[in-house]
Amino acid sequence: MPRKRAAKFVICRDTEAVTHLEPGLFPAGRQSEWSEQNRTLTFSIHPLWNQIAIAVAGKQPTEALPKRVPVYEQDQTVHICGVPGVPDSRLPFVNDTHAVFASLQEVMSKEPVVGMDGLLQMSSMYREAMLRQIRVLQEASETTEFIAGEVETFHAMHAVWHLLEIIYLTSNLPGLSTSIVPHFMEWLNFNFPAPLAEDGERILDSGGGLALNGELWAYVRKLALRGHVSVLANTLERVAPVKGLSAHAARWARDIAGIARDMPLGSSEETAGSFNARWRRWNEELQNAAAAIASLQPSEDEALEALYAVVDVMRGNADAVAEEGKSWQDVLGAMLLYSEPTALADRLPSLAGAVVEQYHITELSELDRGLIALLNHELPEFLVLCNRIDPWLAAHMADLMDHISILDMCRGAFAVDPREHYLVALSELYIGHENLWRVALDYLGLSGTRAARCVMAEYAMRVPLESDAKAQQVLRVCEKYGLKSAIDRIHRQLGRRQWQRGRLGAAIAHFAVVSDRRSIGLICDQLWDQYLASGALEYGPVIDGVMAAGLRHERLRFLTRYRDFYESYRARMLAEAGAILLSILVEEIAPPYAVADLLVDAIPLLEGDELVFSADQTFELMRCAEALRQSPFPTGRSVDEGEMSIFSVACGRNLARSFVTI
Repeated sequence: MPRKRAAKFVICRDTEAVTHLEPGLFPAGRQSEWSEQNRTLTFSIHPLWNQIAIAVAGKQPTEALPKRVPVYEQDQTVHICGVPGVPDSRLPFVNDTHAVFASLQEVMSKEPVVGMDGLLQMSSMYREAMLRQIRVLQEASETTEFIAGEVETFHAMHAVWHLLEIIYLTSNLPGLSTSIVPHFMEWLNFNFPAPLAEDGERILDSGGGLALNGELWAYVRKLALRGHVSVLANTLERVAPVKGLSAHAARWARDIAGIARDMPLGSSEETAGSFNARWRRWNEELQNAAAAIASLQPSEDEALEALYAVVDVMRGNADAVAEEGKSWQDVLGAMLLYSEPTALADRLPSLAGAVVEQYHITELSELDRGLIALLNHELPEFLVLCNRIDPWLAAHMADLMDHISILDMCRGAFAVDPREHYLVALSELYIGHENLWRVALDYLGLSGTRAARCVMAEYAMRVPLESDAKAQQVLRVCEKYGLKSAIDRIHRQLGRRQWQRGRLGAAIAHFAVVSDRRSIGLICDQLWDQYLASGALEYGPVIDGVMAAGLRHERLRFLTRYRDFYESYRARMLAEAGAILLSILVEEIAPPYAVADLLVDAIPLLEGDELVFSADQTFELMRCAEALRQSPFPTGRSVDEGEMSIFSVACGRNLARSFVTI
């Protein structure tokens, strides 16, 4: 009975060791009863993809059973089960970043010294792909738990990638300010945005009760903490004239707005001394403002209290920053911005360590630990944590670190090369998806190691070749990376497939690539047998195609020469046909099993009205016949003695005629 393919399946994993189908192939708890009804399970594992086909099978043939066993729908269903390593929603991202990865390897192979500009451009392309994937996920018609998890993962990947970019690439670009602070604040506000712009618009549009809006002052404090000084100044100027605000609060809102606008910003054209002088004057203004507001007892006025907190943060008071900050990133960013505005990248490890230790930050996510490891330049731990966030991140991060020349700093901490390890691991994840085999092979090939190429060759030989077009794609990949063993096996596989389909010319072409002369000879034997069986010589197009490609094989040469004889004979060019036939025999072009057939073909020429063979040529034919009779090698075919007797008589008559003619 034909089986039906299951339309839908669900794999449930209760524990790491237990996997089952729902609905099951037999009722739970009734396995013994089910087994007694001549049932068992059969399965087939896909050689490459993460799939297994499971079906019910009989222990014995139905005819051998003493009684009829009922058949149910479950008995007729094949369950195709799989554990997808890459969700389909990621395919555009995987393909886009694979293109960037391949371009980066090509550029680095041609121009070993690309420079920070080129690497930064490639890094930005990776980040653009991550952000594009986040937008696609957020625009999905239905926000499921899976999509929410993917959005969170890609946000984490982007935050990690962006931080490495500013530490090792952006801050090292020639001609830019060497301070890490503006780049770090850009990273912080981009990846962990706060306060949100839409929240500010909503608060400021709340109408006449703006001063009494409980969210306003929390929003203002957050603006100061994150360094949004322009937005802070605009907000305070808009708040100052509203009703409900005390005179002192209104005055200080305007003054602090002016101080915020005057915050010094460094540039590559300004000397460090000049900037530090401006910064000290600005900080003195904040100190004076804080003292003045403190004298007004701000705790009795919510607005003044918030304004004092703003000034306290902006003058770099560590306790105020810690109180206002909701995360270690908040605290670190504010400390850099307001306490060490000229800090270099090498200052990050000590500051980050102090923030985490001083403020007793213990509950850290994988993302937090990964970011802190990167800030501390603990690169081995950083790569391990990247892999926990996502295998894609670890593989591409290790590759970029290798091109930046910082991977050598941590190679000794790993038992194997980390770049190779993570690229191979990623390719193993991708090879399980039927649409990502090319991507997986490229990651293996571009890893540049012998071990990866060996794995690549094994994978390439197992990619399902559903069509000739796909087979050619796989072969091109193998040729690109010089996988000779894989090319050999694939051509042999394709040759056998074409042979089975009856496409003998295509089969010969595949076998010719790998110099499989035995298979080519067997196909030529088949063509000869087909001719003998049908009497019609139809293999001309087959051998013309392969001979035009420059293939040389003794069997093909025989078939070609015989075809020339056949066509000359049909055209009644008997002398030419006889000369060709004799040359085939004398030069021993023909395989031993065909000699008898060729001698039989000579009979009409020997018995014809026209004298085709001279006495010497007739003797050559007779010598070939005698050699055939005495040959110690089996020809694989039986020789018809009757036909050979007729051949002998024809030779005798032709000799007599040739002597008379002489």
